[in-house]
Amino acid sequence: MGISILELVLRRLREANFTADIAYPGQKYPKVDKTVAAVHIQKVDRANMTVTVEVNIICPASMGGTTCELEALRATEILRWSRAVCVQNGCTYDGVAQVYVVAVLATFTCVTEADKCSLGPGFYAYINGLMQPNAVAVSAEEDTGFRAEYVTGESAPAGISQGQTLWHIQLEELLPAGTAETADPPGAFELKIVTDVKTEVFYHCRWTSVKREFSREGLRKTRRGIAMLREEKEDDG
Repeated sequence: MGISILELVLRRLREANFTADIAYPGQKYPKVDKTVAAVHIQKVDRANMTVTVEVNIICPASMGGTTCELEALRATEILRWSRAVCVQNGCTYDGVAQVYVVAVLATFTCVTEADKCSLGPGFYAYINGLMQPNAVAVSAEEDTGFRAEYVTGESAPAGISQGQTLWHIQLEELLPAGTAETADPPGAFELKIVTDVKTEVFYHCRWTSVKREFSREGLRKTRRGIAMLREEKEDDG
């Protein structure tokens, strides 16, 4: 069994520093004194194999409706990165609770489990902390630095020497027509790959080649480079 679509949406929102929880927790909901995201399944369409999740962005009246709309827009973008088709509704005011509410409807192609949904490539890529929303594939190959040593006139290696360890990295993006490209960093950069299991960070990176291919799908951009150091962090939760 994979994680549920609700768990996935909650995780994505929490990763973006939203205070997020299920909309109907079976207990009295706490007083809202800061922006919160309440999540629930709005509709399951088995004929079309889709699930629509409603995310209500709730802000106290003191923050104003505009702030609530902007926070909802941020949530919309986060869910769009997970390949949801999103519709953001207008802002409403609840005079009893004294809060502003903006509903975001995020439709995923799946039934109930996140591992059966069309949630994109299964990772997030960041360059110098900036998310690359159009990334579709990433790879890293370790070059251990070991090299065979030969003696002049001999075909068989005489031994093995230890050189510099580094990583060969590759990031592939698919940019639909009309999508603006982000500028490449001018010097060394940091590449971070985040999955539901772990985070890998590559330091002192530089691109060595960029391949651009145009098709009906858009621009497929493949960048290859090297990284001098890799660090792995397990997901704590």
